[in-house]
Parts: sequence; C-alpha cells; structure tokens
Amino acid sequence: MSIAVLHQVYDEMRRLAIAGSNLANGDFRLKKLVPPLQASAAKAPVFGKVAEAIEKLINSSAKDSAPALLELSTLVSAILYTQGETGLSGKLEPIDTIDMGLPTSATSARVLKPLIEALTTTGSGREEIIRDAHQRGAFKDLRLVRVAVGAVDDPYGPIADYVCDEILPLYGKAIYDDLRSSYNPKAKGGQVRRLRLMHRLDPEKSHELVEQALESGSADMKVAAIQCLAGREEMLSYLLEQARAKNSEVRRAALGALAPFTQDEVVEALKKALLGADLKLTVRAASQNRSPKLLTFLLEEGEKQLETLFTIKEKKKLGDASDRFQNWLQCFRTRDDKQTLAFLTRCFQRRDEIGQLKPEADGQAINHLTASLLVRSDHKPALKMVADAHATLAPEVLEWAILATIRTRKPNEVYDLFSPYYLAGKAETKGKKRRSDASELKREAVRELVSTLAAPHGGRVWWGYGAYDYNDERIDLGEFAKQAKLDPRWLDAAIEQDDLEMVLALARPKHTGVQKYLLDAFEKILKKADFYYHVDDILSAMARIQHPQLVESYITALKKATSGHRQYYAYWLARLIPELPPAAAPHIEALLPNMHEKVADQITPFLAELQAQASA
Repeated sequence: MSIAVLHQVYDEMRRLAIAGSNLANGDFRLKKLVPPLQASAAKAPVFGKVAEAIEKLINSSAKDSAPALLELSTLVSAILYTQGETGLSGKLEPIDTIDMGLPTSATSARVLKPLIEALTTTGSGREEIIRDAHQRGAFKDLRLVRVAVGAVDDPYGPIADYVCDEILPLYGKAIYDDLRSSYNPKAKGGQVRRLRLMHRLDPEKSHELVEQALESGSADMKVAAIQCLAGREEMLSYLLEQARAKNSEVRRAALGALAPFTQDEVVEALKKALLGADLKLTVRAASQNRSPKLLTFLLEEGEKQLETLFTIKEKKKLGDASDRFQNWLQCFRTRDDKQTLAFLTRCFQRRDEIGQLKPEADGQAINHLTASLLVRSDHKPALKMVADAHATLAPEVLEWAILATIRTRKPNEVYDLFSPYYLAGKAETKGKKRRSDASELKREAVRELVSTLAAPHGGRVWWGYGAYDYNDERIDLGEFAKQAKLDPRWLDAAIEQDDLEMVLALARPKHTGVQKYLLDAFEKILKKADFYYHVDDILSAMARIQHPQLVESYITALKKATSGHRQYYAYWLARLIPELPPAAAPHIEALLPNMHEKVADQITPFLAELQAQASA
C-alpha cells in the first residue's frame, strides 16, 4: 500500500513541476497523502521522511517552494528506484523473428512524425508526403512496418493502392501474418488489397484463402481471387465457366486470367467475348494472348471492321462501328509480330480516308491510336514511316511523329523539322481566347510533348487520343525521354516565345538568358495571391541550374507561404529543400519558431535531409 502511495506522490510532483512549484502551497491532493505515509512510518521510518517533506512543501512560500519540491522529488525518486524490478520470473524462450530481406535504416523522429500522421489520419497532402518518404527510403525503418500495413485500409484509395503496390512488397513475407490476422473474406476495400498482396507475397501459403474467397467471399473479393488464378492450368475449366458469369467484373477478371492459355477452348471463349458485348472486357486478354489462331482471327476481323467504316451511312451506326474498331485496335497493343505491323501499317496508310470520315467516326482518334501502336512497337521501318509523314498528320497525331523522329534522327534534325510548328505562333496569355486552327493545335502538340520529354522526372501522356483505354493507363515516356537529347536551341526558342512551361522544362546551368528569365518570372508570380501554386516549379528550375539568387528567392517565398492563411501550402516548397545549397539550412531553421506546428512538422524532415548533406 505504501509503495502505491509513493507512486501517487510521484505523479503529483510531476504535475507541480509542470504547473509550477508556487502552486504547491496548501495543495489538497498532497495533504491527503500525508496520513497514510505517517501510518507507514512505524514500520519504515523513510515514509515519515516523505510525509515531512510533503508538509514542508505544502507549507512553503512561493520563494522557497522550488527547493522544497526538489527535495521531495529527490527523496521519492530514490525510494522508488530501490523498489524497482529488473527482470521477470519464468522460462526464457526465443522470440519469433522474420528476416525482412532488406537493409534497415533509422529514420529521425522529425521525419517519422509527419509520415505517421499521413499514414494514420485523413486530409489533403498526405499522398505527396508518403511518396516523397518512399523515394527517400524512409520505409526501411522497422518502426513504420505495422503503420504501413495499417494503411492498406486507408479511406483514400490512391494512397492504399500505392502503399500496397510500392511500399509493402519491400517487406516481403515478413508482413504476411500481420495481413492474415486482420483478413476478412466477407468484406471489400482493404480486404481485397490484402488478398492480392498476400498472394503476391506467398502464392502457395495464400492458396487456401483464394479458394475460400472464390466460394464464399464478397463480389469484390471473388474478382480478386479470380485474378490470382491467372496461369493455373488446373483452374482452367473454372475460369472458362466464370467468363460467362452474370457479373461483368467477374467476367473481366476471368477473361484476364485466361490470357496465358492458348488452348482451343480458351481461344473460342475469347473470340465469343470479342464479338459480343464483352469486347471492352476482353481487349487486355486478347492483347496478351499468344495463340496464332487468335491472332489470325483478330487480323481478319480487324480488316472487315476497317472496310465497314467506309460503307456505313447512318450516323449512330457509324459511331458505334468506330468505337468498336478503336477497341479492336487495342487488341494489338502488346504485339510486334510482322502480321500485326503489316495490318497497322495499312491502317496508317489510309489515314487520310479515315480522317475524312463523318465526325461520328472520330477518324483522328483512330489515326492517333494507330500511330501510337506503330511507334510503341519500336520497329524501325514503322518509326520512319510515321516520322516522314509529319507534314500530312492532323494535330492530334503529330506528337507520335515527333516521338518516332526522336528515335530515328539526330537532335538538330528533330529541331529543324518541328521548331517551325512551335515558332508559328505565340504562347497564349491566360484568360485570352485560344485559337483553334490547325497551326495553333500543332504548335501546342509540339510544345507539350517537348516540355514533357524535357521534364526532369519524365512525363506522362494519355494513351489513345479520344479512344477507349481499358485500364485508364498512361504511357510512361521515361524510355523516350532517355533518348530525347533535345537540341539546345529549343531553350532559346522558348525564351523568345516567353513560354514559361517550356523554359522550366528545358532550363540548364550557365545559360545567362534563362537565369534572368527565371528571376523575372519568380518576382512576377510572387505578386499574385495564388503564387504558391506556381512558384515551386520556378524555384525547382532555379535549383536545377544552380541559380545564384536561389537561396534569397526561396527564403522570400517560404516567408510569404508560411504567413497567415497561406501557411498550409508551404509543403510544396518544403519538398524543394533537399535541392537547395547547404547555406540555406540556417535561414530555414530560423523561420521554424514562427510557423504553425503542422507546417514546421512538414518542413523539418526535408530540412534534416539538407543538414545531413551539409555535414556529410
């Protein structure tokens, strides 16, 4: 009982240490603890000493309360220390451990706090924090494993998907049991992600769970389970059966799982789906399937559909036929065989006829898709054909001619061919009505693609202009960008055109004109009320070219972004801190005390990274 009272005394001491010792005079909480301590003094005199120290403290004045509190604290702490236990009785047994298979790192608490908040709370801006942390390797810290696993259930789908696809696989089978312990086959959302991830980490161990989801899981869970059956020949009959299910998503999953098989019954099932209402559900499987019989069918039917476009007169039927043909072209998306390239070449050679079809046919969307398939094949004759046709192409198709030319000609030739399109007009001013003539559209096609290819982190463009995309996927231009050694004259042309977007993408060090242009743009945008939406791009370009006024400009923008209601937009500037020179660190650190706590939490991880660079 006496030890319990001492713990209460200890708690009251901590309270007074925080609140202030001058509040101890006459404290009723401490007074209540004196009698039990005096009663225990008969057996252990030390408790009487504690009671005396308490009375001295509660009778002290504001002047001598601090020494009295210190005396009591020292005495109680010493007694409790001697009563502590350093071990437990019982048999020692080894702790179960699992090798994560990757080197771990220790992430600082300043980095962990905002990252854990991003993983465990809701609100905007969390996805950027998580992505940045992953790129910096922060998730190798063992303290984040279970927090990351919990993000499988994040209410914001893109975050949950990113964690499952990019982060959790880092931990391998070590997290399987954690995923399994909270798995519920009757649910959906995060549970569906769990099943997919468990199957990805350990297909054999998750076999029983997949079977269970097929038999009694929710509709979403059943779809995920069917996707896990891809390539399992013993399940072929089941997949063929599910390809005829009432639920369209179940049919899509089953057809996708049939893609690796080339048996006749699979080919017949795919053909039936392609000719029916399930064309959109089947294009992925048809594109990936490598059955010669299916390819022959796709080519013959494709030729028929192409010819049909020129014979239909009724508007609605023409529109439906065009949509169907665009989807049919998607069946050749991952193919580069001679027969496919020959068919796509014939389609491209008839681009003028296709482009002149009635508007309901959306002929340029067909031409765009055909050109994209040819360029993606990386077949040299196909690339040359598309590149040489640039002058005859509609604006919607021109970007593929640029990509084809980049892969077949030198940078100066690319500039000589396509800069006239870009220099034909002037960058439009925001708020003014844009011109919609062909020359302006071609100019925009050139500037957008060149900007995208020159962007430091690689760009993305939509696959299939105006065409159905069965997975809403984007083409990653990373490989194109690696080959895109752009002529230096593009930057001079962008400055001449006062084209900020192009300049930001093309900016390079030791170019006097770009240094002045970026500084002028920074000062102009900083005057706007919504400057924080744009200024980070300019500062990032200034950092990339090592602009002599980078630090001064950055501190000016950060001060403005962290003042008043704008402070929550500082994250976009915080991400740039590691790109700054070490000299910026003390200036940023000096601003932290005046920032909102959440803003400071966002900035400190990036500041720590910059400080680490400086001390390295």
